[in-house]
Amino acid sequence: MNNRISKTIRYLILSDFFLFFAVGLLSPIFAVFVLENIENKIEVIGFAVACYWITRVVMVMPISRLMDKIKGESDEYSFMVVGTFLIAIIPLFYALSSKSWHIYLLQALNGFANAMAVPAWRIIFTKNIDKKIVGFEWSLEDVGVGIATALSAAIGAIIADKLGFNVLFMIIAFFGIISATILLILGKSKRNIIKELMHDKSDRAPLKLDTFK
Repeated sequence: MNNRISKTIRYLILSDFFLFFAVGLLSPIFAVFVLENIENKIEVIGFAVACYWITRVVMVMPISRLMDKIKGESDEYSFMVVGTFLIAIIPLFYALSSKSWHIYLLQALNGFANAMAVPAWRIIFTKNIDKKIVGFEWSLEDVGVGIATALSAAIGAIIADKLGFNVLFMIIAFFGIISATILLILGKSKRNIIKELMHDKSDRAPLKLDTFK
């Protein structure tokens, strides 16, 4: 039995590791940033989180339905890359924020970006998962996310304390862009495989998900 993990799954897990590491640098101390730099009111934090989740919940279903209607993986891939890139650069705009509504707007945009990236990532992961080792591959994803979150929670707090939030935002964007770049490399790899299959019709086999392993 061949239990080799496909290239697509490896790239998706690696991308998620860097994305969760980036997001985790700020998540535990986001409230501290708001209270110290935006407005010293606890309700601002609550409204900011609400803006994120309301936007994500409202947008995720129509976006997911749209992806279901379009054949192939190109739409899911596009939503995943664009959403991940937005998630990566949004923290840079926190550094420019001075009013509570700035934070609300950025949180809503972050919710929209996650509504694009998260379901698209899950769809592609599900389509490419090896049915013989489903539990193992999902556990690798879970372990990667757990390690990234644990490491980033401590590191983010140290960076913010020693170097300030502006430096932290740049580091978050850096790791987020690495995550998006990995997805771009994955997409380029898939397109090259398709071109090779179409180059010589006489030797071409039917295109299967296993092709990308």
